[in-house]
Amino acid sequence: MAATPSEVFLQLTVLLLVAVVAHFVIKRFRQPTIIGEIGIGVVLGPTLAVPVLKTVGLLPPSATGLFDPQLITLFASLGAIFLLFLIGLETDVKAIYQRKNVLVAVGGVVLPWLLGFLVAYLMLPATDLLASPFVTATFVGATLVATSTAIAASILLELGMIRSNVASTIMGAVIVDDILGLLVLSLSLGVAEGAVDVFRLALLVGTAVAFIAVTIYLGTRYFARFVVWLHGKAVRSGLRTAGFMVAIAVAFSFAFLAEVIGLSAVIGAFLAGAMFSSTTLRHDFLEGIQYLGAIFTPVFFISLGLLVDAWTLNQGLLLFGGVLLAVAFVSKLAGCGLMARATGMARGESLAVGYAMIPRGEVGLIIAVVARQQGIIGPDLFAIIVIVMILVSVLPAPLIRRSLLRVRDSQATASPSASSVVPP
Repeated sequence: MAATPSEVFLQLTVLLLVAVVAHFVIKRFRQPTIIGEIGIGVVLGPTLAVPVLKTVGLLPPSATGLFDPQLITLFASLGAIFLLFLIGLETDVKAIYQRKNVLVAVGGVVLPWLLGFLVAYLMLPATDLLASPFVTATFVGATLVATSTAIAASILLELGMIRSNVASTIMGAVIVDDILGLLVLSLSLGVAEGAVDVFRLALLVGTAVAFIAVTIYLGTRYFARFVVWLHGKAVRSGLRTAGFMVAIAVAFSFAFLAEVIGLSAVIGAFLAGAMFSSTTLRHDFLEGIQYLGAIFTPVFFISLGLLVDAWTLNQGLLLFGGVLLAVAFVSKLAGCGLMARATGMARGESLAVGYAMIPRGEVGLIIAVVARQQGIIGPDLFAIIVIVMILVSVLPAPLIRRSLLRVRDSQATASPSASSVVPP
């Protein structure tokens, strides 16, 4: 049953207050704020708070959580969209689509998929699988391919490095990564069905590429100019927020279209933000979206922690989970970092790119959910994959921050006047 308005108000009060407390605590340890937000989610979720409150009688035995799932899903989705719209506003869209970014993304997809497949194929006991070892391993490997756009972007934003060369490579690679993740999911479904439809795969990838290209072309040439014109006309009529309202409507529409063709909604929001990045309204939009993001974005990261339920883990799969976690970490670092290095990036920048591409998120979880719904993986393996997705998002955060700080410091030392970043 859906939460009542009063319950919604109470739940939002708790979520926002604990997010602020988490920010203060985690800042004392000089770590990214998302660690505190995800950690709060773990504490408030089924791993700790829910069983404790059930034990003392403050929650009924049938309760699955403290918060309404529909509310969390809605606010988390809005938070991710607002965050990526903001990142788009801070991005030079012309610098994103480069050969280097494609190579980094390919390296970060092929190696994780291959190693994830091998680990699952060799380690999972065939007697406990719902599908053949080959099909199961294909999907397990597929869950490792897609980088979390929101996590990498959040740390870049927190450090003031969104307009740096490293950020351009990371964000460009993440977009290509998402397209390749769509391709991997389609291939995995084809394997599960016993036949890979080459025409369908080509259509999916072509549609995704066309959506991005057309969105940027039409957006920068027509939509953005129209919104600037409309905003000027609205201001003269005393309507100061009309332009911003239309821009957010564009972000939601792009997010919708991205979802329709199979991409993540946040890619559409990012493209909408990038559309306005070179307009005179950029600073006005930044001010507005930062306040929206301050309310909604923490809920997105808290929701990741709420997914963790340590009590559902199968002890027989713990070793596999540990190996899969190591593979998820190392494969992205090596695949993306080595490719970045091969394209001519400095060692420190390549390492920063590799670390920033490690976190997984919404796409990997979507692939796991599809595999669960298709009866390819069972609840035990699904729980392990979800835990790995969460851990591989949280654990690299300090390393990402440290490597990006080193890049920023080295750039500032080499050319203080040319540095494109500002202190956090």
